[in-house]
Amino acid sequence: MTEQYHYTQCGLDYVYLVNGFSIEETPYGPGVAIEKADQLHDLIARTIITSPHALRGQEVRFLRSMLDVSQTGLGDLLGKSRASIARWEAAEHEPIPGEADRFLRVFYAHKIEGHELVEEILALLTEIDELEHRLATFEDTETGWQALAA
Repeated sequence: MTEQYHYTQCGLDYVYLVNGFSIEETPYGPGVAIEKADQLHDLIARTIITSPHALRGQEVRFLRSMLDVSQTGLGDLLGKSRASIARWEAAEHEPIPGEADRFLRVFYAHKIEGHELVEEILALLTEIDELEHRLATFEDTETGWQALAA
């Protein structure tokens, strides 16, 4: 029987694969190829949100990556600061606050069920996040400083 593969590349320290992977030699050493990785990640996320255990930092980071939203975006969604999300994710084994845990599970469940409104909210959060990080450009003119159009 093939030895299980400890799949830490997903960001979770407790995922093991029995099969569905191959170890291949690359010019940089052994590399692992995961078959149907997207399907595997969907199953991992579904398992996380239906688990009776409190969400911890590593699960928050994984679910956030599956939602394809920044720490700022997730913070906006949960009513928390980006710094709070960063602290949760850094404390990989510490449970997050109960209300954030419940909301993140329900929100993710709505996303995987294909609710269009969830997709719109995620797109809006991404847009807001991108707007917050644009540069402001100013020009000194004969009449004084002027903001240039973005």
